[in-house]
Amino acid sequence: MGLMLHTVVMVAIIANAFPTTVPASEVRWGATIHRVVARVASLHLDGATEREVRRLLGRESLAEVSTWADDVRSARPATSSWHYVNVPIWQSAYRASICPRAGCVIGTLEAQEKILADRSRSKAERAEALKWVVHLVADLHMPLHVGDRGDRGGNDVTLSFLGRRTNLHALWDSGLMNATGQSEGDLVATVRDQIRRRGDLHVIAGGSVIDWAMESHAVARDVAYQFLPQSLVLDQQYLEIARPVLEDRILRASIRLAAVLDRALGKVGG
Repeated sequence: MGLMLHTVVMVAIIANAFPTTVPASEVRWGATIHRVVARVASLHLDGATEREVRRLLGRESLAEVSTWADDVRSARPATSSWHYVNVPIWQSAYRASICPRAGCVIGTLEAQEKILADRSRSKAERAEALKWVVHLVADLHMPLHVGDRGDRGGNDVTLSFLGRRTNLHALWDSGLMNATGQSEGDLVATVRDQIRRRGDLHVIAGGSVIDWAMESHAVARDVAYQFLPQSLVLDQQYLEIARPVLEDRILRASIRLAAVLDRALGKVGG
């Protein structure tokens, strides 16, 4: 993992400059990113999975339900911890004790996948589980939803990015990707093009939820925190380092979401 990140970072440093405007709207692991992950994943589902998704969601698409879990947070405050897990960046392995009793992204994703795959459950239960799975697979791939340096995943790190005050978590949630100037359609096209050029999709799709989480943890450690200047004033170079890393996280989330859904739903109706 370290070698891969080093290569990505070195390529990024010599990349061309990107737009520097940061739009005013910044949300959690951005709504645009959640929609992109869902849209790309939809293109990689097998036929049986597609049919079952349509049966469970009706007229709504995976992209349309991808932010549902964030939308219900205020009404369901007990689910707040389900979106992340704070694994210290100096820790090399995940321990179940890190996940609080209220739940975390690892345990919740595993539990919701089981509900989704359980055909004895009601349609309503499985439809809600599907919405959780779509959302949490993406959340799991946001580095600062996993890696932590005693600062609540970067939430307590106030900084300046391209002249704008923000914090490290919000920056990785949406600020960096917003700063690239890519629309949702642009990002879908970018990720699809990268997928076409990959020969290791089956490898990416493999592994466990914990494996995927610790991959995000490594990105938080080796990129998000590692390249943070002492001044906490971030410029174009940080964006150039982060952009290919973020696109890679989105690609991996998309392929893995499709794999999870095929595993849970692919034999239904097949």
